[in-house]
Amino acid sequence: MIRKITISSLFFLVASLGFSQDSCKKFKNGTFKLTDPKSKQVCIITRNGNKQTEKMAESEEAYDFDIVWVDDCTYTVTPTAATAARNKEVLKTGTMTVKIIKTQDKSYTQSITIANNPDFKRVDEVYVVESKKEQQEQQEQHQ
Repeated sequence: MIRKITISSLFFLVASLGFSQDSCKKFKNGTFKLTDPKSKQVCIITRNGNKQTEKMAESEEAYDFDIVWVDDCTYTVTPTAATAARNKEVLKTGTMTVKIIKTQDKSYTQSITIANNPDFKRVDEVYVVESKKEQQEQQEQHQ
């Protein structure tokens, strides 16, 4: 009996982990919005393949990063050489590891850690920014 319970529990654990991994895939590419909890500034993130661009909504300056996906829900973010040359401050931060810890239809929750700053940990809600075409299609569906 204990063996059946253990096997059943293990099956459900593996199945739930597999489901959460699949749900992260839809956030690998796209445009996202994040509000900094301290400054309340809005950051627009555009992710495509192994590149990520971040731009504060009130600024014209953009920062580019290289992404390496560790698994479907975890990736590292490192400033590109061009970004580092324009802003030396980004080098102080170093490589960040981002783990998607919860997904919803149009958002995800991420946990960020920094290798050279073990005391740093931040959790953010990140929202999908739909294209104008997607917004229009949704409005038409609701009419």
